[in-house]
Amino acid sequence: MMKSLIKIMVVTFLMVLVFGSVSYSETLVRLDHPDLDDINVIGFELKKKGEIDIEAVGLRLKYRDDLNVYTWIIDYDTREPVWVMKDTRTSKVKGRRILRMAKASETLDKGKYELYLYSGSRLFSGISIHGTGDFFEFLGDLFKNDRYEEFEDYLDDCYVELSSDEISKGDIKIFDVNGDLPGALIKFNKLGDYEYVKRGFTVDTPMNLHIYAIFEFPSGNRTPVDYGWIIDADTRDKVWEIDRWNTDWAGGSRKNRKFDDEVHFKKGDYILYFVTDDSHSYELFNANPPYDPLNWGITILPGKDFKPSAFHDYEPATKSEPLIDFTQAQDNDYYEQPFKLLRETSLHIYAIGEYSYSNHEFVDYGWIQDAATGKMIWEMTSRNTQHAGGAKKNRMFDDNVTLPEGEYIAYYITDDSHSYLDWNDSPPFDPKSWGLAIYPAPEFKKEDFKKLSSADITVGSNILVKMVRVRDHEKKRDKFTLDRQTRIHIYAIGEGDRDEMYDYGWIIDDRTNRTVWEMTWRNTEHAGGARKNRLYDDDIILDPGTYEVFYITDGSHSFNDWNSPKPRDPINWGITISIVEK
Repeated sequence: MMKSLIKIMVVTFLMVLVFGSVSYSETLVRLDHPDLDDINVIGFELKKKGEIDIEAVGLRLKYRDDLNVYTWIIDYDTREPVWVMKDTRTSKVKGRRILRMAKASETLDKGKYELYLYSGSRLFSGISIHGTGDFFEFLGDLFKNDRYEEFEDYLDDCYVELSSDEISKGDIKIFDVNGDLPGALIKFNKLGDYEYVKRGFTVDTPMNLHIYAIFEFPSGNRTPVDYGWIIDADTRDKVWEIDRWNTDWAGGSRKNRKFDDEVHFKKGDYILYFVTDDSHSYELFNANPPYDPLNWGITILPGKDFKPSAFHDYEPATKSEPLIDFTQAQDNDYYEQPFKLLRETSLHIYAIGEYSYSNHEFVDYGWIQDAATGKMIWEMTSRNTQHAGGAKKNRMFDDNVTLPEGEYIAYYITDDSHSYLDWNDSPPFDPKSWGLAIYPAPEFKKEDFKKLSSADITVGSNILVKMVRVRDHEKKRDKFTLDRQTRIHIYAIGEGDRDEMYDYGWIIDDRTNRTVWEMTWRNTEHAGGARKNRLYDDDIILDPGTYEVFYITDGSHSFNDWNSPKPRDPINWGITISIVEK
C-alpha cells in the first residue's frame, strides 16, 4: 500500500515538473485577408523585451523577382525596419504555386512598433508611358475577370502572425497607426498624386530642424519626380532641397528615397514646398512601397538645439501684379516684351514649361536676352528648374535674377502640344501659370523698370551687324569697317549637316575678296531642337579694314516656318556681330 502511494506521488511530481515547465506560444498580433493594392498596418507596444515568433504567408507572381504581398515591422521611434519578409528567406506553400511562407524569430526591445502587410498586384509595373494612364486602366479592367480574380483568391491565404512564449497578451498594447510623428512642427504626410503643398515658417534665432521626407526618385532620372525644397523667403535662394546624394533608399522599390537628417537654419523667414507627380504615392503605389509608407511626403521636427519660442508660422506674401505676363500660354504661342532697367535690379521670375527628356531640352520655355547683342542673359534649363507637379516633363523656375542696367527682351515660346487647356499628359500643379511671369523682387523700385516697344530698343554702339529672324529664300548682306585690329564676337544660328550648310553666314575682306570667316558644321555646335540647327558663338580677331557680311537661307526651315523642331533661340536665326568690350 505504501509503495503504491509512493509511486502515485512520484508520477504526480513528474507530471507537475514536466507539464508545469512547458510554455505555450500565445498569438499577440495578426493581420490577414488583405485587399488588392492595399497597405494594412497595426501598432503594438511591448512592455518588456522578449523573443517574437513571426509566421507569414505572402505572394509572388510568376516571372517576378520580388514579392507582391509581404510584411515587415518598423521601430516606431527610429522609423527603421527591424524585420522584413524577403523572397530569398521564404519557402513554397505546398499546393499553392505562388504563395510563399516565412518563419522567423526576432528579439524586440521594450518599445513601440508598427506591423505592415502590403498587397500589390503591379501586373503592369515597369511600364512607364506618359499620357497612357486611361489605357492601362482599361487593361486592368480587361484582365480583372481572370488574372485579378485568381490573384484575389490567393489573398485570402495571406497573413502575418506574431506570437511568443516569453511575452503574453498582458505585455502588449495595441494602438492605431496614422504616420504622424510626435512633436511635428510641419506635417505633410500621406500625400497622394498631383499634390502641391507649401508652408512658411520663421526662426528668430539660428537653430537646427530635423527634416524627414520620403519621395520618388526613379533610377536614370537626374531629378526626383516627387520633390521638396525650402527657400529663403527674402532672397528666394534655396537653402535645402532633395537630391540623390543627400538621401538614402527608403525600402521597397529602388525609386523610394528618404531624407532623414538635421539642417541648420539662420535667422529668417522660409517657405517649404513639396510636389508630387501623377503616380506612385500614398494614394496608390505602382511598385513596392517604402518601409514607412504613411510618411510619403515631408515632416519637419525639432532639431537638437530647437527653441520652441523662436519658431513661428509665417504667411508668405502673395505675388504682386506681374511686370511682364506671358502666362496661360497655349500651343504654338510666341511672346516677346522688351524692357529697360535704369540700374542693377533684381527681378523675380516664375516660369513653367515642358522639358523633353528624350531630346534633353525644353520645348515650352522662356528666356531673356540682351536687346542689343542678342546674348542670352537667362534661360530655363534642366538644372535651374524643378519638377512642377503632374507629368515629370513639367518643369518650373521660381527664383530671383539680378540684371545690370541695360535693355532686354523677355521671350516665351511653346511647341504644338501640351500647354494650357490642351494637355497631352498630367498638367502641373499651377496650370494657369504655364508660361512666364516677371515680378518685382525685394528692393525693387518702380521707376527703374520700363517696358519698351521694339522701336524703342537702342542698338548698341558695339553692334556692327545684326541680321536676324531671317526667313526662307533670303540673301542678306551688310558691311562694317574697323580702324584697328579688333576682337569681334559672332553669334550665328543656321541650318546644316556634315556635308554642307543650308542657312549660314560668312565674312569677306573687301580688300582681298577672301573669306575670313564662315559657318561650317565643324566650327558650330548643336543649337537645340533638330540636330540640323547649328550655332556659332565665339570671338575672332580681324585686322583694320572693311568687311562684308552675308547670310543666306534655302527654301525651308527658317524663322517662324520650321519643318523640324526649332532651335533654342529661334529669334536670332541669322547673324549678329559685335565688338568685344575690353
